[in-house]
Amino acid sequence: MDHFMPQIFWHDRQGLLSVDLHHSLRSGNKYRLVTASVQKEVRVWEFEFEVGLDPKTQEQKPQLTVGFLANLAFHNQAINQVKFSPSKEHDLLASGDCEGRITVWKLSDQPAPPPQDEMPTNKENWVRHKVLNHNSDVNALCWNPGGTQIASVSNDHTLAVHDALTGKRLFVASNFRSPNGVCWDPMGKYIATMSPDRRMDLVDAVKGTRLKHFSSATLPPRVIPSANGDLHLEEKVHKLFHDDQLFSFQRALSFSPNGEYIAAPCAHLELGSSDLYGTYFFKREDLGTKDLPKAFYPAPKPTFLVRFSPITFSLIPGTKENHLGLPYRYVWISLNKDAIYFYDSQHNYPVAVVDNIHLNALTDATFSSDGRVLVVSSLEGYCSFVRINISVWGEIQTEVVPTCTSPMLIEEKKQKKRKSMVAGGSGEQPEVEKKTSPVAPKTPKTATTPLTKFFKKNSEAPQPATSSSATPSSSKKRIQLVSLDQ
Repeated sequence: MDHFMPQIFWHDRQGLLSVDLHHSLRSGNKYRLVTASVQKEVRVWEFEFEVGLDPKTQEQKPQLTVGFLANLAFHNQAINQVKFSPSKEHDLLASGDCEGRITVWKLSDQPAPPPQDEMPTNKENWVRHKVLNHNSDVNALCWNPGGTQIASVSNDHTLAVHDALTGKRLFVASNFRSPNGVCWDPMGKYIATMSPDRRMDLVDAVKGTRLKHFSSATLPPRVIPSANGDLHLEEKVHKLFHDDQLFSFQRALSFSPNGEYIAAPCAHLELGSSDLYGTYFFKREDLGTKDLPKAFYPAPKPTFLVRFSPITFSLIPGTKENHLGLPYRYVWISLNKDAIYFYDSQHNYPVAVVDNIHLNALTDATFSSDGRVLVVSSLEGYCSFVRINISVWGEIQTEVVPTCTSPMLIEEKKQKKRKSMVAGGSGEQPEVEKKTSPVAPKTPKTATTPLTKFFKKNSEAPQPATSSSATPSSSKKRIQLVSLDQ
């Protein structure tokens, strides 16, 4: 692997928050890169590796060349995340900011307008296509496999899915706690989210119903080797993920290329006075029956991002170890604030580490579509480019990777609060009274105290009249006439 860090002020020395690479190469084997920062602008770039003379060693080596393509100005707040659409029919780009706005940009064939301020002329004309909204910061977003729908999570505690072509909101799932990680199943069935409340949720990608969540599990006892000695894991219920004290702009979980596994960062196990960090792997087939992860990959510090290489490799010959037991081999990276850890599915430890490349925290990472380039952003305002020699990692898998079956998952039922039992009762539930208006008077069914109780009884009171005297004909009335003299 070769590391490059060009001295480019990508956003005028402002901290970078997100980077992404386009799914296809431009003419001449050039890569298209998009960056976002706290500077309220999205910028599109192109770069390539050309063989040239290294001034230090005087040898012919690959040299990185970067070119400016476009500056997209519309946001009023810092931009947390930006993603290219994987669609081959529509050249789309989505950016989400701290104002709750998601802007969908579309590449236009029309010439670019004149530049503003001192910016160079745009070589590509990206125009606003649709504007989508949340009620608070957009923390993370992702595209569906077809590249026409956007899933986004926000500090308004919701997951929203929009049609990027029409701008129509397809559904909103609520009752999350400031989720800051989201990814779409390559098979199009699930959407997975992560939140700082130490949980991962699985949502139906079509209906928006919450299918399952992962927050704690009973883990089997085992001995885990670490740099500080062996750690003993007790058989009890453990919290799986790190709490909200972990500093990270996102908790970027990821599906494997064929959707067979979900890789979740921020793994944290509290073992007495020791802490164990790393990444969990949840197997798709076990999602309906098990709450615990299939595998655990340790790391020296808390991880907050996982990205899979799009290339699937054959197994390394002569190696008996196969941690996941797959007939092929995945390669992925886990990112913490200081280093990049490379893993593969055959080993349960990092096979390569890239660290001490930036002075400030790392924020995001992305693989190129050919798996030969990894780009990492940082808060100090620079990007690192890692050029990967594919032949060193092994042979590319030529056989078709089989598709995975999905378990039968149903919507989680909300737990209802049970009413308290009546003290000293027989254990039966008390009868629920009908709700009445607080202002309407309530008339009792029967008088509890007769009104005559408060009057003194008179023994000389006349007897009630008989039925005969009660008739109009038998009753006599005396009428007195009074005249007024003039």
